[in-house]
Amino acid sequence: MKSEDIKRLEDCGLDYNEGLERFLGEAELFDGLLINFLTDNEFDEAKHCVDKGDLKGAEKAVHAMKSTTGTLSMNGLYKLCCEAMDAIREGDAERTKLIFGKAYEEYKRIAECLREIRS
Repeated sequence: MKSEDIKRLEDCGLDYNEGLERFLGEAELFDGLLINFLTDNEFDEAKHCVDKGDLKGAEKAVHAMKSTTGTLSMNGLYKLCCEAMDAIREGDAERTKLIFGKAYEEYKRIAECLREIRS
């Protein structure tokens, strides 16, 4: 990946070098997983569940989001997913909706960065 693309991703909340290190320097693998992130539907599933007040469904989807974002070094989004999981586990639908709304906006921002770099 070009250095200006890495800088753009870092500006969008993805620690590229940390993620690359996690994948033992395998840039092709890591870059491919970042592109695959764009087709992950867990975020939309979680939004659907949160909007319906389905905390059980939201828990499953947000847990998957947390794993994905942590693995891909999307650290700010990962932190929001962790906070959303805490709210879900506490059964606090309003707090879940608030925190997840922030997470979903962050997800859209990172996804847009990835689309721009890919094109």
